[in-house]
Amino acid sequence: MTKIKDMFKEIRNKQMRAAFYVVLLFFFIFIFIPAVVLLKNAFTLNSGAFSLGNFASVFKYGKLQTAFLHSVNVSLLSALITTILAFVLAYTVNFTNIPLWAKKTLRTLAVFPMLIPTITYGFAIIYSFGKNGLLTRLIGKQFFDFYGFKGLIFGYMIYTFPISFTLLTNTMAYIDRRYIVVCRLMGDSRLRSFFSAVIQPLLGTIAVSVVQSFFLAFTDFGIPASIGGRYTVVAGLLYNTMLGSLPDFHQGSVIALCMLLPPDMLCHLSMTKQTLI
Repeated sequence: MTKIKDMFKEIRNKQMRAAFYVVLLFFFIFIFIPAVVLLKNAFTLNSGAFSLGNFASVFKYGKLQTAFLHSVNVSLLSALITTILAFVLAYTVNFTNIPLWAKKTLRTLAVFPMLIPTITYGFAIIYSFGKNGLLTRLIGKQFFDFYGFKGLIFGYMIYTFPISFTLLTNTMAYIDRRYIVVCRLMGDSRLRSFFSAVIQPLLGTIAVSVVQSFFLAFTDFGIPASIGGRYTVVAGLLYNTMLGSLPDFHQGSVIALCMLLPPDMLCHLSMTKQTLI
């Protein structure tokens, strides 16, 4: 019996090692090699000589700086709004007494946009809220001019809402409702009970939701490509530089490196926090 257990244990260890090597191979092919090529293109000219001229060309007219600030503003605002709306819906699904069929319907509708390509969101907004859109024709008036900042906020909210809702509702499923009752019995107010029993256990998930939504919006180019208008963002600038009428992979590599700054800053802050703790 012991020999059989040892045999199965050895087989399982081999399977785990094989899976590890497969993951390592994919990491090397799809992350490490593209990163090396990206760095090479950023620091070399068309002739192959090492130079910082690509950085000088990209930062010369201030387009990248402006696009970067635009991306941060629109991504952060949409992430905050999305997290708030996702929290409200997740709370409705997990902590209210609405009918079960309504909860299932809300869950399905909340995650449905995850199955649609991002550029489709822009076209859906155009066909719904445009000057000749369906809702505009029904009401007889256009709600808002969705090209630019407002349209990007709206599109990013639709795009990131499923992820934010999934994170929050999965965490809320592990929160015991009886904590709220206990807080009320201990004399806490409704607001304090809500914070102690619901908000406090979700603080980590709320932060993750904001960060995840921010990076999804920051790196997406499908929505800006359709409804971005003249409001330039980094992802759109990268797309136009790499795949525009005059492709420039060297300057595009510089822009791609700049897009890695927010994740690097976040990792640095996380490591600093862990060191202080």
